[in-house]
Amino acid sequence: MTRKKKQEPEFLPDPEAWMTTFADLVSLMLTFFILLVSMSTLDKTGLSDISTSFRKAVSVLNAGDKTEIQIIPPIELQRMISPRELMLAMRQNSRKVLQDSTLDHKINAVILNNRLILRMKDAVLFAPGQAKLNTKHRKALKRLAQMLAASPGNIRVEGHSDTSKLPANSPFPDPWALSLARAASVLHVLERAGVNPYRLSIAGYGPSRPVSTEKTPFGRARNRRVDIVLYENDIAD
Repeated sequence: MTRKKKQEPEFLPDPEAWMTTFADLVSLMLTFFILLVSMSTLDKTGLSDISTSFRKAVSVLNAGDKTEIQIIPPIELQRMISPRELMLAMRQNSRKVLQDSTLDHKINAVILNNRLILRMKDAVLFAPGQAKLNTKHRKALKRLAQMLAASPGNIRVEGHSDTSKLPANSPFPDPWALSLARAASVLHVLERAGVNPYRLSIAGYGPSRPVSTEKTPFGRARNRRVDIVLYENDIAD
């Protein structure tokens, strides 16, 4: 007698099975479009807010679509940060604008008592005993002056010398006159580059304010310098 084959159960197709795949597809598309919208919103508003906040903090970035760093005029910078924070930002600015220039790494930026001092050795800018600026550095000084023109506060240009006797070909009678004339040469560059003359002052201190000992040639060379001092109205000395 022949054994009957066991009949397998018949499975009917589910007419709604496609909904599972379709729901997954819709979920993925919805996630994708939400991601696109969020990224677009960040580009238009979030990045702009970040750039604006950073610009107000350090006065360095221009809130545009460019990636290069530009100097911009700080509008309410002094009200938002302390004088020391302002000087730290300006020191960073000075290093940036002098990068790849003839004065790159030749200007020492020092913060002292909430003042920024941009210190330049006389040998970099002038011939011995002379007050005429070295022409190859004029372009770099102009770039620095444009940054200072966009900065808040006052600017004093100070000339300093050592106690050494001036060269015989020097047109100046003493180190005091030489230090003042050198400060004036730098000040004129700042003024011509757009710094408001009402913000500028000048001083020739001669050998009265040394920063190093006069006993060595290296120490005397450090004392022969021109300082550009940035300061708030109420902290000038």
